[in-house]
Amino acid sequence: MRLFLTTAAAFVLLACTPASDIGKPCTLRRDGGVWNVSSPTDDFLDTGTTFCQNLVCIRPAGYDGGAGAGFCSNNCTPDDPTATSGPSADCDSATTGLVCRPITLDPDFVKSVEEEDGGQAILDEYLGGANTYYCATPAPAAATTDGG
Repeated sequence: MRLFLTTAAAFVLLACTPASDIGKPCTLRRDGGVWNVSSPTDDFLDTGTTFCQNLVCIRPAGYDGGAGAGFCSNNCTPDDPTATSGPSADCDSATTGLVCRPITLDPDFVKSVEEEDGGQAILDEYLGGANTYYCATPAPAAATTDGG
């Protein structure tokens, strides 16, 4: 009987755990409107959004999902601690195809926050500082030119 109760309790706990929404569509919001961005080189991050369980909506560099479109993300740690980008259990990489990598924010935005009183503390607390890793699509390859 004890084994039955233990097994039943485990199933109830698992049933109560919400499925991760990492990789699910979300909309980046800014000042009451949609953040209409299409930068091929910068990642855009909307923190505190209620669209996502982890309160993070990201639009990675080069993402083509329409105006304001992004997907739910999360802070992460690569499975290989020596890798700067790679699979992560935090990203459910096998299912989502997302990797754990540092994000690249617009340098002007970062500078404007740093210049505010306590700006570095704000960056560290809300954006994880300089070494922030999030679940995202792989970083786009650097553009190449054909000299031919």
